[in-house]
Amino acid sequence: MRLQMAQVSFDFASELVALGYAHLTHFTPEHTAVAEIAFLPDPVCAWLAMTQMIKDCNLFKVVDGISMGCGEHASVWSEKAIKIYSSALCRPAKGDVGEVAAAFYMLACGDELRRKQSTDLKQLSVPLEKWIEILQGRASDGKGTVHVESAGASVSFIQVCRNHLRHSLKEINDSALLKHWYRGGRASYGYASCPAYDMVVPLQYTFNERLHYCPMLVSVKNRLSYSTKQRQAAIEAMEGIFRDAKLETGVCMLLLIGLETTKKAFSTFQFSHDNVSTLEIEVPNEDKFGATNLAWCSTCGGGEEAEVMVSHADLALGADSKFACLLRSKTKDNDPSKKLLNEITEGYSISRLSDETSSAETVATYAKQS
Repeated sequence: MRLQMAQVSFDFASELVALGYAHLTHFTPEHTAVAEIAFLPDPVCAWLAMTQMIKDCNLFKVVDGISMGCGEHASVWSEKAIKIYSSALCRPAKGDVGEVAAAFYMLACGDELRRKQSTDLKQLSVPLEKWIEILQGRASDGKGTVHVESAGASVSFIQVCRNHLRHSLKEINDSALLKHWYRGGRASYGYASCPAYDMVVPLQYTFNERLHYCPMLVSVKNRLSYSTKQRQAAIEAMEGIFRDAKLETGVCMLLLIGLETTKKAFSTFQFSHDNVSTLEIEVPNEDKFGATNLAWCSTCGGGEEAEVMVSHADLALGADSKFACLLRSKTKDNDPSKKLLNEITEGYSISRLSDETSSAETVATYAKQS
């Protein structure tokens, strides 16, 4: 309910509809039955889910006769999300896993603040400055790397919802959607193939004793590395969206997740009225919420072992070659996928065939060996 992870299997979708967590929008019984469902924004369910993603939170021990127990740490839930993806219970579109992992990280950082400021979790909004400090993987150090001039600048989202409508940023701003989203505790993923950004987060701040709302555009990059030029280009693309919309207040955030190495340095950030601020966030490699592990998880339906088997023939041909890294860098030596990879590469000698061997002879050699 908080992340809207992806398309789900038919049986799972049926259960979600039966329990009221998904909504049946169309059904065609003729010939092959076709059902269409939608996951609508639901701040109440999102709030309940939030209580279960905060360690030792016991606000609701029983809901509708179901024992809820105490909340578990967010890292437990990232592990469960990994299992859901690797078992193909959810099938995300290309690039969506990184966006979901980034959304998970931002939500978990907000939850940590909410728990500190209000144990009953009745206050959804958290200070922008403190939220960014947690995103950067640090506590407040008093050195002023994050500075907010506009009083009361805050974020309040507890869920990130799909929004398939092609709103321009100007239309989002002028139609009061940002205020609606902020008060409803939600942020939105961009529509498919949305240029320059992947999420829109509403910000609220005070200027001249009045409440104002502005957008934070978030561009998510789930990459092993991302150069300085690439970072600049990504931020400039978001700044171009603001210029096209003729908006003078907002934030452009580049959120990098899944990096092999992080810079350890914190970029400065200053937010104020009539200023489009920019910010880079590098999610720590070993973040305490497990978001990076989620960004790197397998989505093929059989985990990394299935990925190894898919490339079985290529491994046979390259058995004598030394490759730097064939699996994810975080894959442990005792992982079944790494053991399988080693067994395959050690068991083949086909690559010793000379380059002159014909394709027919190669196929015949395979047949004899098997």
